[in-house]
Amino acid sequence: MSIYILDTDIVSYLWDRKSLFHNKVVEHLNRLNDDDIVGISVVTIYELTYGMDSFKDEKLKSIFKNALESLQNDKDANIFALNAEGATFFSQLKLLYKNRTGITLKDAKKNDLDLVIASIAMSKEAILVSNDGIFKKLSEIEPKFKYESWLR
Repeated sequence: MSIYILDTDIVSYLWDRKSLFHNKVVEHLNRLNDDDIVGISVVTIYELTYGMDSFKDEKLKSIFKNALESLQNDKDANIFALNAEGATFFSQLKLLYKNRTGITLKDAKKNDLDLVIASIAMSKEAILVSNDGIFKKLSEIEPKFKYESWLR
């Protein structure tokens, strides 16, 4: 059994049937084992809500609104919350990322939400699924962080 946490971009591709990546995400989900667990982080709920509110396309906004409401009302949905263990991983990841990449503290702050999502995944010993480049970089510098891109 594996736990997969879908990042915001992957959920967006899944919900937007017109996305170029929709079918790839669906194919990967269909290949998972029956006992695998798929979920998202609470941070992804926040990001999806912001994204939905910023859409100009009313049809897409409606799709996301309905999907978010269904997800939030589903008692069986796997929505992973912030936790104390994740806070420790966040601190370690942020320091490691900052030190290994040499970016400034100001620039490092731009990645805080991604680092929080990665930390939640680490606290659950989950595989984070994303197409975001920062996660590839994190997986290269922190072996405990598990990451997959389903789009490559």
